Amino acid sequence: MEDAQTRMSNAIRNTALSLLGMFIGAIIFVMGLTVGMVLSRPGATLFGSASPFAFSTLTSDTRHGSTTQPESPLDYALIEDVLSRLREQWYGELPSREKLTDGAIKGMVSALGDPYTQYVEPRFAKILNEDISGTFEGIGATLKQTPGGSIQIVRTLPGTPAEKAGILPGDIIEAVDGQSVMGLNTTEVAAMVRGPRGTQVRLTLRRADQPKPFDVVLTRARITIPLVESRMIDGEIAYLRLFDFSQPASRQLERDLRELLSKKPKGLILDLRDNPGGLLSQAREVGDLFLDAGVFIIERDYKGNEKVSRTTNRGIGQDIPLVVLVNGGSASASEIVAGAIQDRQRGTLIGERTFGKGSVQSPQTLSNGAQLRITIERWFTPNNRSIQDEGVVPDFIVVNTPDDQQKKRDPQLDAAVEYLKTGKAPEAPSTPSR
Repeated sequence: MEDAQTRMSNAIRNTALSLLGMFIGAIIFVMGLTVGMVLSRPGATLFGSASPFAFSTLTSDTRHGSTTQPESPLDYALIEDVLSRLREQWYGELPSREKLTDGAIKGMVSALGDPYTQYVEPRFAKILNEDISGTFEGIGATLKQTPGGSIQIVRTLPGTPAEKAGILPGDIIEAVDGQSVMGLNTTEVAAMVRGPRGTQVRLTLRRADQPKPFDVVLTRARITIPLVESRMIDGEIAYLRLFDFSQPASRQLERDLRELLSKKPKGLILDLRDNPGGLLSQAREVGDLFLDAGVFIIERDYKGNEKVSRTTNRGIGQDIPLVVLVNGGSASASEIVAGAIQDRQRGTLIGERTFGKGSVQSPQTLSNGAQLRITIERWFTPNNRSIQDEGVVPDFIVVNTPDDQQKKRDPQLDAAVEYLKTGKAPEAPSTPSR
């Protein structure tokens, strides 16, 4: 028995020496207090647009290779001591090496205090890769994680199971198939909701105007995300809505913009409301459609190195009068485009203050199939404004209330149309946007 115990102790010791952050992570995991990390998609991604829920992550297309790591500040002897005590004294069986590893890394990453630097377990990492594809099997809703840690519905996609079931923006998800989502991030909840088309999933929701949580049973379906919505309003105002900045976004937006411009509109509305962001490269290309040559974005890393990206004169939408619609769900790449248009005085912003995510994450695949998303840079608008935690304040604040949404009213869009037709500024709201 003693030899077996010795072999087990050695195995655990070797595991401890191979893990960073085990002291934090092991205790958190074993006590059942797994730390959830914020994937604020509202916001690739979620996002890109292809998750049943969306969270906002401005993603760099550049994959950073390994570099020489500084000497670890961790106390491995203490980590080994904790593991040994847990093995010998804890009333239960230690989790598998894989589960213990995931818990350890989550604890270490959480200790950084950066909601956008995240460890995504292997079983959830596949979701992030699907986000760029434009299709998935789920319920058709996007979500964000609130400052209090709740998972909140941002919007439902037209014609999807979520919309048909009456799920509303602002609904809070408390459980999926009876399993509480407390402490989970948006990617993890998305994984719980997803599944083969034709199968059912039960959501427990909390709604502000109802005293008790309630259940909604949905049948999953194949969801195709419309990246762009376009139409003419009143025969004279062109309307373009971009739902996210996944890989084909700029190409589809340019195609629809070209068709709208052929109809000689008086003005153009670019709707970035509830757009959670996506790829940095797509933000550049979308901005290039509307801006002439000049500074588009300033990127700075933790060492102070600076990179300036510029737009060109190739864009087909540089001259038409422009209004950009934004709200609290406009994040990341949406804020880059809106901030550049505002700083360059290219167009007028109408709506509500944006989300406030001004950092760049590098997604890196680990040896176990998990993904580590590391904040590597912060970005600044052409006038050197930081958007992090501040957001972009529109030129004209117009509030879209829950009552407006339920009654299918859109005062922000109405204000944009009126402004482009008459030049009349919207009336100031009685309450601030945030």
